[in-house]
Amino acid sequence: MEHRYKYLIVGGGMVSEAAVKGIREVDAAGTIGIVGSEKDSPYKRPPLSKGLWKGDPPESIRYKTEGRGATLHLGRTVREIDPSARLVVDAEGVAYGYERLLIATGGTPRRLPFGDDDRIVYYRTVEDYRRLRRM
Repeated sequence: MEHRYKYLIVGGGMVSEAAVKGIREVDAAGTIGIVGSEKDSPYKRPPLSKGLWKGDPPESIRYKTEGRGATLHLGRTVREIDPSARLVVDAEGVAYGYERLLIATGGTPRRLPFGDDDRIVYYRTVEDYRRLRRM
């Protein structure tokens, strides 16, 4: 299966939301696809450590990315980028064709050289927030 987009964004964070807004300022109709490894749609990170803990509803941190006409492919990890073919392939073998590509994958926290991930929470995502709430 192959999806085709005028604009493809690899990474589903705050930068992808800003890119979608910017694209829409100059191109109201171009197709936009976002491939992100998180299962959650793009959201504001600062409220993870502030608003949510003070009782703000989880919906309050969500961007309206889909409302701007972007198609989200969430829970997907990109395994291959072929610039000459203008093609991105995820770990499940799904291909995404593009005219323009933005790689906005963000960063990952450094892991401590001791302990295990069951006892250390690297607080960065909505899923990390949910995990702490369960604890």
